[in-house]
Amino acid sequence: MLNRWMTAGILALAIIILVGMTHVYAEKTESEAGKLEQLMKTADTAIDHVERLVIKWQGEGHGDAREQAEMLAHRLGMLQPERGRQTGHDVYRSERVADGQQAGILINVVITGENEYYAIVQLSGNGRTDQDLLSTLHEQVSRLLTNSGMKAAWNFAVQGTGAMESGASSQLEQIEEQLSGDMDMQAIERYTDTNTASVSYEASGLPVAIKSGPHNLNMQLAVHQDGEKGINRVTVGFPVITIEY
Repeated sequence: MLNRWMTAGILALAIIILVGMTHVYAEKTESEAGKLEQLMKTADTAIDHVERLVIKWQGEGHGDAREQAEMLAHRLGMLQPERGRQTGHDVYRSERVADGQQAGILINVVITGENEYYAIVQLSGNGRTDQDLLSTLHEQVSRLLTNSGMKAAWNFAVQGTGAMESGASSQLEQIEEQLSGDMDMQAIERYTDTNTASVSYEASGLPVAIKSGPHNLNMQLAVHQDGEKGINRVTVGFPVITIEY
């Protein structure tokens, strides 16, 4: 189940990630910005040229979905959310596209029942995005969701290219060797096909995790060989990859 997470936003799978991460790290007190900085350093080791990065906050809430969406949009300096339909649910949505050093923001607050909603706040950027500004925004979203009574969790994914010009499995092994010099990591789940190699790891030194059977997974690494562009696309996710690779 953890090998090919996509950005389609399937609500049930999002809740699985939320519950798993909240349970594992409910007692951690390190700042969210500090956790993100640690994960960024790990991603920099795996990826030479960053093309895309995504932080996805998500959580369940009680109350008026429209009011929650409007509060988030107002506090984050965004346009008034618009109501629409997504995967069979009414949703309030507002979006700001990444521009220069400024990160993009996407707010989706989905009505899931009477006085119940599911909120997703996604921060996105690329190699030009200012990491200090992103960390500050990340911490701000954490406070907004917490102060509104939500028990929210987040995951982080980075995508780009590596320096090696080899097959997917070979390049993944090279990246594993680089990462293992900085932290203790154990491969738990492995997936390979003709053009893709992916491994999920237990690495207790990393500050996010999700339960998978008897293990706490902290990181997923994937290399996909893009024959049309002649490159290997490298994706790393904490605790799992939540964007298409």
